[in-house]
Amino acid sequence: MLTLSPIRSVSAQQSDNNNSEPVAAVRKEPSAYMKVARFLALLLFSIGANYYAPHFIATTLWVVALVAYFRSEDEGFWLAYFLVLSDGFFGFFGMYSAMLNLIPGLPGIEAGQIYIILGLVKAWGRPLNYTPFYNNFLKILLIYLVFLMVQGYVIGVSMEMNVQFRLLKWLVPLFMLYSIPRLFTRIEQYRDVFLYLFPVALAALGAQIFTIATSHSPMQHFGVAAKAKFAIKVTKEKTYRGLYNEMILLITTFGALFFLAFRPGRYFKSWYCFAIVMANFASVFLSATRGWVLSFSFATIFAMLFVLQMSARRLMSVVLIGVIFMFGAQSLPVIGIQIENAIKRLLTLEKLAEGDMSAGGTLIRLNTRGPRVMKKFEEAPLTGFGFSNEFMDHNDFHVGNQNILLHSGVIGYALMHIFFLYFMFRLFVRSIYLPPEHTYKGTLLFFCIFFPAWFMLHSSSQQFFSYYQTVQGGIIQAVFFCMGALMFEKAEEDI
Repeated sequence: MLTLSPIRSVSAQQSDNNNSEPVAAVRKEPSAYMKVARFLALLLFSIGANYYAPHFIATTLWVVALVAYFRSEDEGFWLAYFLVLSDGFFGFFGMYSAMLNLIPGLPGIEAGQIYIILGLVKAWGRPLNYTPFYNNFLKILLIYLVFLMVQGYVIGVSMEMNVQFRLLKWLVPLFMLYSIPRLFTRIEQYRDVFLYLFPVALAALGAQIFTIATSHSPMQHFGVAAKAKFAIKVTKEKTYRGLYNEMILLITTFGALFFLAFRPGRYFKSWYCFAIVMANFASVFLSATRGWVLSFSFATIFAMLFVLQMSARRLMSVVLIGVIFMFGAQSLPVIGIQIENAIKRLLTLEKLAEGDMSAGGTLIRLNTRGPRVMKKFEEAPLTGFGFSNEFMDHNDFHVGNQNILLHSGVIGYALMHIFFLYFMFRLFVRSIYLPPEHTYKGTLLFFCIFFPAWFMLHSSSQQFFSYYQTVQGGIIQAVFFCMGALMFEKAEEDI
């Protein structure tokens, strides 16, 4: 299924440098299969502890896991684990599922939040082996972030402890852009993240098919939840609109296409990466969510054409496999109905192209949500409303760009988007100047393809980028941008 290059422990490397221990003393790393098995076993145990055991068992587990992370050097394992706790696994977990009540009288805090804080503490004592090329720009964004905080208090924000606590939890995930470059210094560490997350993405497709086929979510079926609003009986008149593990689907699609371009076959088998891409596309297609389908289609097609440079024959093979899957899926009548419904929903984009801003009444973000947010934004267009009650009362995550304007104004919007353009421009220029056979040429270019696809999703479905973040959003953005910085650095070393 996959292959892993050997990674040697720090102690082993030091013993080599000192010539004080024989080579036989080097600790052998577990196989990829064993590592994935241990990861999945921990997830299953976590499900049992969180949903079927007394409350103190789950609390104890999160504390033990956090202590284990703080003492561990296996950054990839624990990043993947806490991302799954915050984003879900086969319908279980998600936001506010793995909680710790640290301060009496206040809302609990996610285990993932504490993981990020511990990561900052670990990073604080470590030297920065390389400086991300965008580091100075991050400092500018940090200054503006401080301004938005001060502005929020000037305009007015509730001083209740739960609101102040919420502000802190919004800010913490952003600082992974500081800690990750110090904790993840080798591509093998990022590889491990995807080693653990790829099976979770496959499980997301399984949960999707299970929910459509049974009209019950896995949590309903296993007696954890009484109902799930998206778990409906699919008919020609009713379309299923659920989607599991959004952040993991997004970052694993990036990871699978990345490793297809980066030393294919060395870290993961090509067929396995293709399987992940196709499974993720199947998940978003079955959700009948137009923005996700367009985003994933853009990323995959442009990666195949301009990065992987696949021949017409290979492209046709991929298309043929997709068609076979679609017809095979229709062997389950309810899946066939959902596929038909999804196609009909995608075709409503024709009405948008014809000038119907609601796409036949199915797209209210353009003619209702967006104008509503922009009307409030017009009251403070230059700097927005910052972290104030005004912003909290009028924000709408369904319209990402308008929400950024409402929160940070034209100045904040411009600064953030200049950062995005700067990130892509530097990677693109570095890629252009590398020789055709260079290992990093295609991967650097792929970052410049995937980000527009991600931004397309941000602009059409829900907000991803902002001056605040959720745990899962902060993790996947830190992985993406910090991987880009590491690839940029490694490409410069190898020139």
